[in-house]
Amino acid sequence: MRVIRVLPYLDFGGLERRVLLTAIGFQQHKDHELEIFVLGKQGKTSGELIDLGIQPKHFHTNIKIPNFKLIYVLYTQFKLVRPDVVHTSSAEANFHGLIAAWFAGVPIRIGEEIGFPSHDWKWIIIFKCVYALATKVIAISEAVKSRIVELGEVGAEQVEVVYNPVSFKEEGKRERCKLKVGILDPSDSFVFVTTCRLVPVKNLDTLITVFHGLVLEEKVKALKLWIIGEGTEIEKLKKLVDKLGLRGQVVFWEYQEDVKPFLEAADAFVLPSFSEGFSISLVEAMLCGLPCIVTNQGGPSEIVEDQSTGFLINPHDPSQIKKAMQDLIQIPTKDRDQIGKLAKQAAAKYSLENYVKRLLEIYNS
Repeated sequence: MRVIRVLPYLDFGGLERRVLLTAIGFQQHKDHELEIFVLGKQGKTSGELIDLGIQPKHFHTNIKIPNFKLIYVLYTQFKLVRPDVVHTSSAEANFHGLIAAWFAGVPIRIGEEIGFPSHDWKWIIIFKCVYALATKVIAISEAVKSRIVELGEVGAEQVEVVYNPVSFKEEGKRERCKLKVGILDPSDSFVFVTTCRLVPVKNLDTLITVFHGLVLEEKVKALKLWIIGEGTEIEKLKKLVDKLGLRGQVVFWEYQEDVKPFLEAADAFVLPSFSEGFSISLVEAMLCGLPCIVTNQGGPSEIVEDQSTGFLINPHDPSQIKKAMQDLIQIPTKDRDQIGKLAKQAAAKYSLENYVKRLLEIYNS
């Protein structure tokens, strides 16, 4: 089977991580061939794929909908390569890729919705037409499925839920990371960590403001907040940290190829996004045995059992975020460790092996 994955960029984010893991998973299935088409420019994940021996094809084009020239370019590529499956992810890839694949006569055409669309009536009509060209539509959580069905963009019978895979890198590249973490990790501190794209939907300005309130109130432990990731909000967030006098307590680690050493060194994970389709970062934290405070908007409510494997909070209510963080600071260590242990057990089902198996079932059906 020849499969082409189509996505907008290969920079840093959940989609890029998912495609990278898919490539790793497909290496265990030698009878299937995976190619990756990228509508836009190269990014960090491009290099990681090249290291795996996979050369992604970048089109370096304008991905804004509609780009009819891009549809034609993809059409000619599909006619040339003759894939059995074209699997597109995100609005831009779904629009251009599914139309091109349908015109090219690709037998299996899979669209994938990776978040919560907030479309007006015009976009609902457009994507209803686009998804009509798909053999199946994948949603990355039941919450995402419910959203696109509720909008009327696709019928429930056409949608398959496939949860994101989570897998850490092989051991052996972590000593430098562990050294860096150790330098800024006093043993008497309590460390909250978040890993995500630094964009408005992640609600990190609220998190920093809430953290400032905790610093003023909590006298027992030195508190730290580690923020791992890159994005358009980074300078704004750094200015907020300076304004609140939190430099040194809020640490921006920027992009990290391997987040596991940072998660292992932290005490709790927190992600108060306004919405999350799934959240690979959450599952990675759970696999490291971290108790997690996470938004109740979207996929995380399917992953975390509130008050058992973590804490679900309303991202629009800073007092809820603050109380959950205070509770984790104040409860006995053995209770916090028990939450982390249950979280690790619950996250085990999101393995790469299960993900690839599920994809192949959909492709073959």
